[in-house]
Amino acid sequence: MLQFARDYLPLYFQGTLVAIAVTALSMLLSVAIGLAAALGRLSGSRAARSIVSAYVAFFRGIPPLVLLYVVYFGLPSWAEQMGIRPLAAFLAPLNNRVLSAVIAFGVNSGAYSTEIIRSAIASIPHEQMEAAQSLGMSYWLAMRRIIVPQSARVAFPPLGNEFIAVLKGTSLASVIGVTELMRDAQLVAAATFQNLMAYSLAGVYYVVLVIMLQGAVGWIEGRLSLAHK
Repeated sequence: MLQFARDYLPLYFQGTLVAIAVTALSMLLSVAIGLAAALGRLSGSRAARSIVSAYVAFFRGIPPLVLLYVVYFGLPSWAEQMGIRPLAAFLAPLNNRVLSAVIAFGVNSGAYSTEIIRSAIASIPHEQMEAAQSLGMSYWLAMRRIIVPQSARVAFPPLGNEFIAVLKGTSLASVIGVTELMRDAQLVAAATFQNLMAYSLAGVYYVVLVIMLQGAVGWIEGRLSLAHK
């Protein structure tokens, strides 16, 4: 086992870096979508609330693997079959495996981030918004300067858990050929026929990554709590 690990350590490390990069980009997209959708969910517009509710219900229901297939295999080929050149050109970047994975994971995770951020914003006492507006602030200015900064501290721990969930979910990207950690394990297993060793080593990498992320999330959460006091 130790010799096997030493032989393939560099390859697995490269796959780990790819997995982390895909996760980070996916979470950036997820949080951006989640913040915009949460604000829409809490807005006074009935249409915005309906659209966001439909988005959350749909993307929380669809499995990430199915969405990955739709984004990478489905949309570009569908655009080509439709024969609409602007649409085909617009969707052509989805032929990039990494980009497709980031979009699929980010959009899927965004549905969960929406509810996390919405709940965090809703946890802030409404009196703070009333006080800000009584001082002459607009609704959106009060949200930007008072409500959202406070809700970020509340939302951070569950968003950290979502980051970990997305990290583990990146293993699905191997099905479209993204050379991340799981894909490297598949290649090593095929080359050496040591399936147990190859996949066990990948499992060890994931466990170590998750433990490190849990520690980082806990440390940042502690710093935020101290700053709040």
